[in-house]
Amino acid sequence: MTQSQQPAWTAPIEPAGPAPGIEFAPLGERLLAYVIDAIIVGVFIVVATIVAVAVLLSGLSGTRENPSVSGPAAGGFVAIVFVIVVVATAYFPWFWLRGGATPGMKRYGLRVVDDKTGGRITGGQVILRFIGLWVSSAVLYLGYIWAFIDSRRRGWHDLIAGTVVIKG
Repeated sequence: MTQSQQPAWTAPIEPAGPAPGIEFAPLGERLLAYVIDAIIVGVFIVVATIVAVAVLLSGLSGTRENPSVSGPAAGGFVAIVFVIVVVATAYFPWFWLRGGATPGMKRYGLRVVDDKTGGRITGGQVILRFIGLWVSSAVLYLGYIWAFIDSRRRGWHDLIAGTVVIKG
């Protein structure tokens, strides 16, 4: 067709998106979900740390100049610190793998899905996404800011893992 033969009106092109009734997760809700999850992990860490210190102090003996801690108290302290590290590290990956959503994400009806199929994410994607969280924050948090630029609201961690966060 030449320019004079083009139709006067054409239907707008629909942006690529997830299935009908599902939308890419709003960035504000993603942030609020993360804040909820950070509070949950933070409260756990504070409470567990108080317990760890109480266990350590329960085995304290000796003088101020020459204090000593009993073996069981020191072992209990180390065990609790180990649990703190494991739980804080595994929190996000465990929930993503179990159902694609952390408690904070569930509050807003958000979940992480495979970018190509829209299905559940695999263990490999969970690991890549978790590593991607560190990458996203390592460079002045540009990996998170990228979600404002990307048409599908994906941060670098989503791009690295081949995931997308949806609502619905």
